[in-house]
Amino acid sequence: MAKFKVLDVRKIPSPDEGRAGMLDHLITYQLDPFRTYMVRIPKDVITEEELIEAVKKDLEGIERFTGKEFSV
Repeated sequence: MAKFKVLDVRKIPSPDEGRAGMLDHLITYQLDPFRTYMVRIPKDVITEEELIEAVKKDLEGIERFTGKEFSV
């Protein structure tokens, strides 16, 4: 797993229909000075383990295409 640094944690209104009126956590994290990402965790209270798991899942989706070349 890549190392990451949490730059910011914010509570934002949830965009999910089933969570109307509730708050989610928006995590801004950085892998290095050139790669900064955000991930949303749809929970009112989060643990460190949940934060790490959310970043791990987010990175799996990002890294799936990183470095690949495509032709059209």
